[in-house]
Amino acid sequence: MKKYFLHNGTESSGPFSFDELRALKITKTTPVWFEGMEKWKYAGDVEELHELVTVTPPPFQVEEVVTPKPTQSTSNAAFLGLSKNGFIAVVAIIFIITTVVFNIIQNNRSEELDAKNKKTELENRQFLLQQKEIEEQKRLLEEQEKAEAERTAKEKKQTIIDRIAAIENEMAVTKDDLDTAKEKLAKASDFKVLRTSAEKSEELKKIKKEIEDFEKELEDLEAEQNRLNLELEKIK
Repeated sequence: MKKYFLHNGTESSGPFSFDELRALKITKTTPVWFEGMEKWKYAGDVEELHELVTVTPPPFQVEEVVTPKPTQSTSNAAFLGLSKNGFIAVVAIIFIITTVVFNIIQNNRSEELDAKNKKTELENRQFLLQQKEIEEQKRLLEEQEKAEAERTAKEKKQTIIDRIAAIENEMAVTKDDLDTAKEKLAKASDFKVLRTSAEKSEELKKIKKEIEDFEKELEDLEAEQNRLNLELEKIK
């Protein structure tokens, strides 16, 4: 008698006789093998097992018949709980409010921008005025320094001129004193009175010392005069 083996996807079971297969209530997709078969087959593919294959019904599900709902007219259609006209009115109000808010924002931005531009322009004007004031102060300071330098140079020049004039007067007086001393020396050398040689020598020595002092004074005055003339040329 032919024996059959079954497989549940993990392991095989059997052998079973034909009657035992009937009691097991196999289905079309139950894998079956018996001697003489090369490979396992589904029970539904083995002709001699067709009468044993149990027909498995699909899962229980009742088909629902959808009854179409009556469509509402466009004029009565509701949007978010509002009628069409109400919805359009709300949209229009929102649009108007949005436009007004946008215009307000734009106006505020324009006013802020104008204020910033005016502030920047004012700051630039103030900066230019400050620069002009600084330049004017610098120019006045330069003029004052120039005038002060000219005044100082003029005073120095006048001082030098006055000193040169004084030197010339001093030199004239010193020359007169020198000439007088020389005449005095000549007279003292020729003057014959009752005096000793020592007294005469002492007098001549004293007169010569005066002559040397006058000559030295003239040299100093002349040197100072030359130096002042050089300074006067530099000032010119």
